Amino acid sequence: MTLRIDFTDRHEHHPATVRAYAVEKAEKLAHFFDGVNHITIVLDREHGQHTTEMIVTATPNKRFVGHSAASSVLAAIDAAAEKLERQVVKAKERLRDHHKRPHGRDGDA
Repeated sequence: MTLRIDFTDRHEHHPATVRAYAVEKAEKLAHFFDGVNHITIVLDREHGQHTTEMIVTATPNKRFVGHSAASSVLAAIDAAAEKLERQVVKAKERLRDHHKRPHGRDGDA
């Protein structure tokens, strides 16, 4: 399964270095959750603030969204990536479910 990353600039054209930085941060999310198959990155500038929205789609039917606004575009990318990292790690822990009881009856040996 390949990871597809879509990148969108709104209202402002960002240099290639910013695009590469955002894609690098997004690719790291795939290390935390094996089912990640699509990431959308949207960079925008509204009212003097840089905003970043990252949408991660993973199997089975999981979708994670991270929004961030900051005075610097790189800070906004970092904050959105950190929010998504927490969401993805928490979802993986839920799937793993460490608190599951072993099969069989309780207390019987």
